[in-house]
Amino acid sequence: MIRAVVFDVDGVLSDSFKGNLKFFGDLLEHAGYPAPTREEYATMMHLSMWDVIKERTGLTDDGKIREIYNIGKRREIPYPLDLLSVPDDIGPVIGALDERCLLGVVTSRVRSSVFEAPKLVELEGYFRTTVSYEDTDEHKPAPEPLLLAAKLLGVAPGESVYVGDTESDVIAARAAGMKIVLYSKTDRFGADAYAPTLSDIPALIECW
Repeated sequence: MIRAVVFDVDGVLSDSFKGNLKFFGDLLEHAGYPAPTREEYATMMHLSMWDVIKERTGLTDDGKIREIYNIGKRREIPYPLDLLSVPDDIGPVIGALDERCLLGVVTSRVRSSVFEAPKLVELEGYFRTTVSYEDTDEHKPAPEPLLLAAKLLGVAPGESVYVGDTESDVIAARAAGMKIVLYSKTDRFGADAYAPTLSDIPALIECW
């Protein structure tokens, strides 16, 4: 029986590709490094801010990486909120799932930016727990963030479904012992199910 549904943010609750691309480009250029192209960032979309900085700069000194990371975390380089969007059907889907499941969030975003999209602010109260980058030492595709979310929600991992959009999400869910729904038009990574729209998710979860 499924008792909890846990959502990723980037690529699921929020279409943040354009916003992240602009933000990381501005942040890296501010620090003296070249901005990633659209194609380059597409291969890093699943990474945390720390790992994007580390990969793009080639830095190995954690102190230097943290200097850039803190500039981004404090939003000294503004995030282009106008480039964030959320699925049109998000409100009804979250409301319907909330009637029968505990809801949570697991994301590689820093905590202060999880509900950064203005339309997500209205839905924040539905989520009983939020696990962000700062909450675990290991990050996706490691299972620790998902295991922590299940613990905080008071459910077993096997009673939980993670909704993600990348191979990293599938790997993390498998390692945590959770079901995984891929928010995608095709099943690219061997998930338990895939959902072309958020509206497809409630019916999928009823089957388990």
